[in-house]
Amino acid sequence: MDLPKRKPQRLKSFDYATEKYYFVTICTKDKQSLFGNLLNQNDTVKMHYSLMGEIALKHLKEIENHFDEIKIDKYVIMPNHIHIIIAVGCNGISERSRPFPTLSTVKGLYKSGVSREVGTKIWQKSFHDHIIRNKNDYLKIWEYIENNPLKWDLDCYCN
Repeated sequence: MDLPKRKPQRLKSFDYATEKYYFVTICTKDKQSLFGNLLNQNDTVKMHYSLMGEIALKHLKEIENHFDEIKIDKYVIMPNHIHIIIAVGCNGISERSRPFPTLSTVKGLYKSGVSREVGTKIWQKSFHDHIIRNKNDYLKIWEYIENNPLKWDLDCYCN
């Protein structure tokens, strides 16, 4: 049986343990809304987490405890996906005896920790990443994450 060839998601010549900021999106398997619901309250959209959403949030907040070199700079948990700005090695440590963890290592630890606690695999196979190139790029992504809940009704995966 011939399996379909997947397009490589990472840049071939880029070291994803490089000291940079990254924008990461992780989706649930089949875009299932597992993490809760967005509700509009007094012109404010607020996420009301399900049990799986609470677990996803808890593990997201624990990432920095596992890696001194990693900072979660901004995030939003949506019903079926998560957007995160992850800073790798941007914490001011100047001398290192070992390389920074790769983006895939951090993502893998996160996804496996959530799945283990939930008791089943809930994630799609891969993830989307974008290397943040400059301050302007960073600010656009920050704003996108900030406003993502407000645009949920326009999302093609909104249930």
